[in-house]
Order: sequence, then structure tokens, then C-alpha cells
Amino acid sequence: MKIPISIDKYKIYDIYHNDNNDLIIISPFMDKPLTITYKTQVFTTHVCGRKYSTLYVLKNQNQYKSEIEITINGTNVITQVNKYPEFKNEIIMSTIVKNEDEVIRQWIRFYKKIGITRFIIYDNNETSNLVNVVKDFIESGLVMIIKWNYPYRIDGIVQGQIAQQNHSIWAFQNSKYIGLFDVDEYVNMQTETHINTFFDKLIIDEKINTKEISSFKLLNKFFYNPNNLPTDGFNFLKIYSSAINCTLRGREKNFVIPKNVQIMCVHNVEKGKKSYSVSCEKLFFNHYFFLNKSDQRGSGKGKHMSIDNSIQRHTERVIKDKSLYNINFS
Repeated sequence: MKIPISIDKYKIYDIYHNDNNDLIIISPFMDKPLTITYKTQVFTTHVCGRKYSTLYVLKNQNQYKSEIEITINGTNVITQVNKYPEFKNEIIMSTIVKNEDEVIRQWIRFYKKIGITRFIIYDNNETSNLVNVVKDFIESGLVMIIKWNYPYRIDGIVQGQIAQQNHSIWAFQNSKYIGLFDVDEYVNMQTETHINTFFDKLIIDEKINTKEISSFKLLNKFFYNPNNLPTDGFNFLKIYSSAINCTLRGREKNFVIPKNVQIMCVHNVEKGKKSYSVSCEKLFFNHYFFLNKSDQRGSGKGKHMSIDNSIQRHTERVIKDKSLYNINFS
């Protein structure tokens, strides 16, 4: 488990040297950003316009040092510096979890089967057995846990999640794509079975220049459980009651190209290059609104619904694959 280098006095969540030789400091939004210098070099400040997150970036620091002295608002501070692994050219997933132990393994298995190679999981649990739940995945190198003991919401804004997203984007700059999805969201390819193949083909067919975009933006489709069917294991993926159409605005999620993003704010790239919106006919994500909820959220009662079982061909492949650490959720 990775532990962030936090400085409570300055509301700093982590300090790290990334895979692009930059020094990064991340914090929640501040009305008055910090002034931070290192060896007389001033950190560039990126502030989310929606008051979500603040990033401090010092580029081209060629040599990693585990301890440095920085100046914050005129005060010298000696601090440790984190270093995260490099997942060069890999398609990885980053998510934040809070009491999701019952559903996390299914999520990992599904995405591993469609081509995700690493999972960065930010543990926001108050009480959790997460490390033991995914112990074999951690030992194999598939999963990395980052302890993220910061407020999930501040003044009603999911600042803990936004900080998590931007932390990953700047930590893993050399990854090919980073998927920023919750554990009740499942990418549903309509035309392929492997995510890398899908994007490679899309880039060719649509003549997309990936140097000019920040992300592939996917639309959301809500799935409901009006009949209170079992949701344990993979049973929730057999519930096909859905919204009639994808949500056109406000619920999007992204596979970002990290080098082309400065600030991410849950559903949209706040600062960076333009996003490419993927057609819902080719790719969207199933949002199981009822998953891991003890109340009636996601029952869908009173809503107009249709049946969408298009994810079935993906889930059947996952359930049949006994090589994924011999864990059987069927």
C-alpha cells in the first residue's frame, strides 16, 4: 500500500516525483493558492475553475530525491517525496472506493478481461478489509492501493474524488490511457471485446489525432433493479432493465490521455485539450445505479425503461475464464 506524503498545515495531500520527471504537489481547492518554490524554482499553479482542486507542478526535475527542502509561503519545509511505478503505454484504471469490498473484485476481473493492465485504487474507507480482499491482485502487480484518507466531500463537492483523478493523471503521465470510472460503472463495447483494439480501430476509422485530444468521452446508461433481483457476485450484470437512452450530458466518464490534461473534474477535462465524444452506438458504460446500495436508490420504479443485454457477451467471457486467479463469482 502506498501512503501519500501529506502536510496538514498546508492542506497538501501528496508530494511526488512522477514518471515524466516532474515534481507534483496536490491539494483540494484553495481560494488563495500556496506559493511554493524549490531551489529558487517556482511551482506552476493549476487551479480548477470550479473550485475543485489545486495542483502545483515543477517540470524537468531529472533526479528523484526521497527528501527535499521546499519553501511554502516563505517558510522552509523539509519533506519526503513519493515515487510511483511507471506504467508506460499501458491502459490503466483509477478509482476511489469507500466501502466497496463486496463489488471490487468483480470490477477488476471484468476490466482485466477486456484489456486493462493495471488498477490504481484509492482507499477512502473508514473501516475496510480492502487490502486482504484484493491481496492476490496486489501480489501479482495487477493492483496498487493508495491510502486516501481525505474528505470525500467538502462543502458538497466530491473533492476527494477529484484530487484522486488528478493525482493519477499527473503520477502516470506515460500511461497510454487512464480510465476514470467508479466501481458501479462498466464499459460496454458494442463492436469489440478488447479495449485497446477498440480505440486503435476508432482512431483509424475516425482519423483521430491523439496528440490533439485530451480524452475519449463515454456516455452513461443507467441500469435499474425494479424487481429487487439478487446482485451478489456477477448477478447484477444479469439485470438488463435500463434507461431507454444514454444520458446525453452530465454523467460522462473518460479514458484520458494524461499528457494532454492539466485538470480533471469528475466528468470533464477542466483544463487541457478538447475531448473526443465516442458514439453511443459504438461504446458507452453501464451504470448500475443500484449496486452496493442498501436503500431504494436505483430501483427505477416509476421510470420508463427498456431491456439492454448487450453486455452479456463480455460478462460471459469473464465468468467462464477460470484463469483470473481462480475466483468464481458465477
